[in-house]
Amino acid sequence: MAVFANTYFLQTKQPDYDAKSMLWPVHMWQVYTNSPKGRELNIFEKTILQLFNVSDKRNLKNEDIANWLGLETDMVSYIITAQLIPNGWLTEKGQVTESGTKILDDEVNASLTTAYVFQCAITHQWLPRVCFNLEEIYSINNSDRLKFKFKRSSDYVSVPFVIASRSIESMPPNEEDLRSISTDFQEAIYIAKNTRDNDEWQPEQSKVDRLTLAPQGATPAYLTVWGDTQTSFEWTLYDPFGISTKATWMKELFQQGCKSNKALGQFALAALDVGNAKMDYEEACLNFSEKANFTVLVKYPNAKKTPGLTDALFEMFEAHERISHEKSPHNSTKTKLIVSCGQVLEVVCTQVLKDYVLENPYELPKPQTKNGTEIIKHLIAEATGMSVDMLNQSTKVQPSKIFSAAKGKNSSLRAQLVAIFISMGNHRQHPLKFLLDDQTYFKRFYALTFLRDDCAHKSPPNVSITTVNNAVGLIDTFLNKLFIGIEKNG
Repeated sequence: MAVFANTYFLQTKQPDYDAKSMLWPVHMWQVYTNSPKGRELNIFEKTILQLFNVSDKRNLKNEDIANWLGLETDMVSYIITAQLIPNGWLTEKGQVTESGTKILDDEVNASLTTAYVFQCAITHQWLPRVCFNLEEIYSINNSDRLKFKFKRSSDYVSVPFVIASRSIESMPPNEEDLRSISTDFQEAIYIAKNTRDNDEWQPEQSKVDRLTLAPQGATPAYLTVWGDTQTSFEWTLYDPFGISTKATWMKELFQQGCKSNKALGQFALAALDVGNAKMDYEEACLNFSEKANFTVLVKYPNAKKTPGLTDALFEMFEAHERISHEKSPHNSTKTKLIVSCGQVLEVVCTQVLKDYVLENPYELPKPQTKNGTEIIKHLIAEATGMSVDMLNQSTKVQPSKIFSAAKGKNSSLRAQLVAIFISMGNHRQHPLKFLLDDQTYFKRFYALTFLRDDCAHKSPPNVSITTVNNAVGLIDTFLNKLFIGIEKNG
């Protein structure tokens, strides 16, 4: 058995066919958080109840309350007789009950919930995640080479790479650590909600108040981490909690882990098939990065002007080359390529929105706007003169996400595109105006964005070789016309 711990967690399923599993040593700490549960007061209920609470047994008339709050008298009467009294917060004589006082003090709405935070046992860094449900797994053997069945419906046995650690010392998180973990976790939830269109993923809990450390000490455990080397010049690391897809923080933790743990560094290099035994993981990645940039820039010299584009294109190139050389490529490899095509478009759109800013984003729909789709249709039509069919295609998006896209915050690809189309009213020589010139290409382009979403799901569709080749060809056309448009604009 592993020396560090005999407890193992699998918080997210294998992200794709090529992903390799590692058991990462962590110190787990129990925390408490106040999470909203049960009935909550709306602003009018709360204000009216507060007025009764401070009235000190004086009679309050509904008409007076209505005048103070700018409401109709009938509305005030409804709130009192249909909400405050039936819920036991106010008596018929206008006295605030004990439960009414408690709900005003947020004693009912805030209920303690148990959660867990994790510290890497190799680098002693805190993972930017809060976990509410632990998914423990059990080895099917008792030898040093641990074996697991990650899927109950399958007889396939996985043998993860166990990262050895004898570090049993662990300092509990301080207030600043807990605050940072909570902030990073909620930011990740926010980004996921804004970028994962039509996704099966839903957070178990997205709102976290102040984290409080429980009196129990740390529990050593192994957390299943997934990574692969098939479509990049370095390891691709996935979020072990499944909130994000690829996780930058896990990638950085992996790099630091390779420096601190010799066995992990050797494992990482072996998977990359590095011939030079004297290289460490970081040196190997830098070497491969130079070769990857050269490969991309030979085909698209202007790609270097867009941050992140060479990496995204290299990933697409690698996936396409692998598919081209395999007789029967696995469907997950083909869906991965479609997702890579979407990533290329997202990288480009992010930079385009910085270079060609939407000047008045405040006219965009807000979350509470009822006719959001009609508003964005009007704004796009006004800016582009787009046909009805194209308008219907481009507005299949949550209207409330477009503001984040326009402000350069994390958002979905189709929300970015809507912001771009509306911004064309401010920029006559926009480099993406070519999208409007050919309705057939426009239709194929949008079909790719929807296919990308489907391929990012846990149960992606079967993708044909023809579809893959068409997607790569579509991206090629997109980039060539984009770069021509940018050069024309100087």
